[in-house]
Amino acid sequence: MTTELSDCDLIMKGGITSGVVYPHAIQKIATKYRLRSIGGTSAGAIAAAFAAAAEYRRQENAQTMSGFDDIGGVATELGENMLGLFQPTTATKPLFKLLLAAIEPNTKGGVVAMIWAGLRIFSTQAIIGGLLALVSLLIGYATGNLVLGILGVVLSLLLAVILILLSVKRMVLVDLPAQDFGLCTGKTQGPQKQPAFGDWIAQKIDLIADKTGPPLTVGDLRKHGITVATMTTDLSSKRPYRLPLETSIHFFSKGEFDRLFPDNIVTYLCQTGTQRQPRKGDPADLPKDLYQLPVGEEFPVYLVARLSLSFPGLISAVPLWRIDYQAGKTFRRCLFSDGGISSNFPIHFFDAFLPSRPTFGIALDAFDPDHHEDRINLPKKPSQSTALPIEEVSSLPSFLMAILNTAKDWQDKMQSMLPGYAERIVTVRLDEAREGGLNLTMSPKTIDFLASLGGKAGDRLLSQFDMRDQQLSRAQALLPTLEGALASMSEAFDADYAKILNTHAVKDGTNGWRQDPFAKLAEDLSGIGANAKALHDDPGRKSVRQGDVPHADAEMRLVAVEDRVPKGMEGGA
Repeated sequence: MTTELSDCDLIMKGGITSGVVYPHAIQKIATKYRLRSIGGTSAGAIAAAFAAAAEYRRQENAQTMSGFDDIGGVATELGENMLGLFQPTTATKPLFKLLLAAIEPNTKGGVVAMIWAGLRIFSTQAIIGGLLALVSLLIGYATGNLVLGILGVVLSLLLAVILILLSVKRMVLVDLPAQDFGLCTGKTQGPQKQPAFGDWIAQKIDLIADKTGPPLTVGDLRKHGITVATMTTDLSSKRPYRLPLETSIHFFSKGEFDRLFPDNIVTYLCQTGTQRQPRKGDPADLPKDLYQLPVGEEFPVYLVARLSLSFPGLISAVPLWRIDYQAGKTFRRCLFSDGGISSNFPIHFFDAFLPSRPTFGIALDAFDPDHHEDRINLPKKPSQSTALPIEEVSSLPSFLMAILNTAKDWQDKMQSMLPGYAERIVTVRLDEAREGGLNLTMSPKTIDFLASLGGKAGDRLLSQFDMRDQQLSRAQALLPTLEGALASMSEAFDADYAKILNTHAVKDGTNGWRQDPFAKLAEDLSGIGANAKALHDDPGRKSVRQGDVPHADAEMRLVAVEDRVPKGMEGGA
């Protein structure tokens, strides 16, 4: 007999290799809940795509759990060779090796160790310097001029260092930008037996979904009531987007996508999107192979993951083209980078005033044995902002990282602490020096341990979360805030404002509904707010805000959606 499943949503934080935490957590949650809406950023976006594919398979095939079993196998597979997923191109391979040497947790000796690593990686330049040094010594010995020999050795070694630095400079300033600021494109390089992460993600989505033929799309998910959403960042426009894209304003170059994505994905996009024909007056650098990017239901689930996964410097950003209306309606190239730049933990996804189902969050944080007793944390009540840990900022690198992390994470962090949010977010704490993040060379033992932490996080959510407590907590946070907003509205909504809503001349064709329901709704809401204000101001009565409810430290305001495009600009060109 099949157990009836409740519905839930799930959001997962970004963290590059920290994503090994998610497979067993997803498996655990799926035993009790049907995944209705799944979201995340970066590594969390990959996990969201996999979870959506598994839920699609369950709905397609008589409630089978096989897709979730396949997700569970991902952690084991990553433990066998995670590093092999990150395959640099020939041009950036030396720089990639230098990065590995820099982040290797077992490296000792600091600068000296990095110098030796550089000499090994740039062996040609080192050999040139070494040979010249040897020749200098021989000349000094033959001429009896020891000073000349030593000077020659010093100059030769200095030349080797200069040659290495020039090589690094060329890679950083020329090769890296040429690959859109990523050492790895995601495409399998050369005769590799293991696919690179981009090809691997596409293969895993198909395997987990048990789907052949065209790639899994957002439309395939929506037929079963499944939503998937992730974040990406358009660096060229300095704004975020929520994926899947819903407005047809972007184009892609087939040649550029061939360099980044699997062949079947590019083929599908070209067959589904309309090719743009070159026009008179097009800029000389505009690619001739532009296609309109499919959006909405035609958007591949693969792109929902990959467009969110572009860790700067390590993974190539994704180029798209759109019209720049501020520059004479010409096409301009836009670089889409990691979603974590905009929101690394988009806990605001799938939000509602009053929840009808839980939206679970799985967050990642640093483990400090001096302050933490448990690797897993699921608070039973929200904590105050004063409970945030204080980190030492005493060096230039720590200062710069603190600026970056504060700028990109403060909104997600503060949102996660609100009543009605904190109690549904389980945090997995990692030893950042050796676990997750940029630790690309983690051992199978470490990966297995992190995966087991994910399973424990899933168990904690299933055993501790109470939906009725959640609904009450959310109402206690919402209603005082809503009451205060309506009271403020009532103060602004006077007779003159009502007249503006009813009679002020407009050009957008809204006159037919302005008196009813537009102005009437404003009048009704203002009336509720006026009553709330009267209760609040009357010493003999109490408003909701004066009741014995937790203080939410929240406010209501209009916030632009991430995929915002002005009405009338949805079409292509």
